Amino acid sequence: YGARVLNEGGLQAIPKLTFPGGMLAGCSAGFLNVPKIKGSHTAMKTGLLAGEAAAKALLADTEAPAELVQYEESVRNSWVWEELARVRNFKPAWHAGMIPGLAYGGASLML
Repeated sequence: YGARVLNEGGLQAIPKLTFPGGMLAGCSAGFLNVPKIKGSHTAMKTGLLAGEAAAKALLADTEAPAELVQYEESVRNSWVWEELARVRNFKPAWHAGMIPGLAYGGASLML
């Protein structure tokens, strides 16, 4: 058994995903679908994209770049980004309170 902290900032809280010598993937970057409270599938997909970017850099005939910016581009072009973009305003709506947050969140997810 264990406990886990949820990074529920949503799309607005995702940091820059690459830095010299590394990448942020999975739960560490905050790829959580807040309304569904699900993030395992997005964590696995971004981990897969990070692995693909690293493999391409290592297998390339040229010198490997210090920062693999194509990883962030591939995340933005994937279904992960689309899924998070659809629910991006769910969490910020809760700052108005529980009832307005529920009303806005429910309406935005139904439309």
